[in-house]
Amino acid sequence: MRIEFFGNSDIGKKREFNEDRFLCADLSRDHAGPPRPLYLFAVADGIGGHAGGEVASYLAMETLKDDLTRRLDQAGADIDLRQVLKDAFHQANREIFREGAGAERLAGMGTTLVAALITPGVATAANVGDSRLYLIRGDSMTRISQDHTWAAEQVRRKLLSEKEVVRSPFRNLVTRSLGYASEIEVDSFQVPLETGDWLLLCTDGLHGSLSDRLLRKFFRKGERAEDVCQRLIAAAGKRGGQDNITAVVISIREA
Repeated sequence: MRIEFFGNSDIGKKREFNEDRFLCADLSRDHAGPPRPLYLFAVADGIGGHAGGEVASYLAMETLKDDLTRRLDQAGADIDLRQVLKDAFHQANREIFREGAGAERLAGMGTTLVAALITPGVATAANVGDSRLYLIRGDSMTRISQDHTWAAEQVRRKLLSEKEVVRSPFRNLVTRSLGYASEIEVDSFQVPLETGDWLLLCTDGLHGSLSDRLLRKFFRKGERAEDVCQRLIAAAGKRGGQDNITAVVISIREA
């Protein structure tokens, strides 16, 4: 398999600052452990106002990469990537919580985070918050991550329908984020990959403007990851642009 990828972020039309962050990193040679093809992709959406949101999303990206590299340095050939990724999320949460507790201007800051480690044939992923990971295969599009929002929880518990939560003023309330508490629950997944698959990581500035059905239409066989990513962000901006818009697009291709 060969991996082609591209990420970008746009401030949108209404926000004064961009609190989103994204990361695309080839970790194949960034660690001292056994050599292996290994890529890290991540997207974060900062919470807590300009100063706090920017700091939280930045810390999430830096800590995630640094902690993963350190753990890979110490690991053997039988490393559990799912556990390593979850551990890196927990470390990022601790760093953000510590920084927020130590400075009044950063009090209450947090961030969503979704990340995927790609090795040959497998995506190992984790998320906290409402930034999403999608798998696009053939004519189907599957949401891999699970939103941690008030609206999503009401629907999962069958307390309200999707039509009812849309009308609620609490529909966008994030119920789980890095930095909110000293410890956090992290969801993790492993997804088999095939040649021809696409992966999309994005913040709610994208998926909140474009429905899943509409998102699927942007992924066409033979397209470049960069072109798909740029069109997605442009389309989300035209359909509102009320928030920062961030996307990372990954294409799994023949070697």
